[in-house]
Amino acid sequence: MNLISIYDSKRLKEYGLHVAPGTLKIWRHQGRYVADGLFVKFAHRLYVDVDVLQKILQRKQQEMIQQGKKMMESRSFKRG
Repeated sequence: MNLISIYDSKRLKEYGLHVAPGTLKIWRHQGRYVADGLFVKFAHRLYVDVDVLQKILQRKQQEMIQQGKKMMESRSFKRG
């Protein structure tokens, strides 16, 4: 478990998370990625587990690749 404070935007950007701390708070409130274990509340502070973040980013990348393949195979995809 590798935790980074949601307010440490410099370190979060190093791991590929380019969002504001307020956005992370909203995501937690809405329940986004909570089931994956992205957010950890410790000592009344909110942290992001970057190990889980990397898994989420890999999963989302694979989803985007699959979506791109579907678009390429589709007849209605306009080329050019």
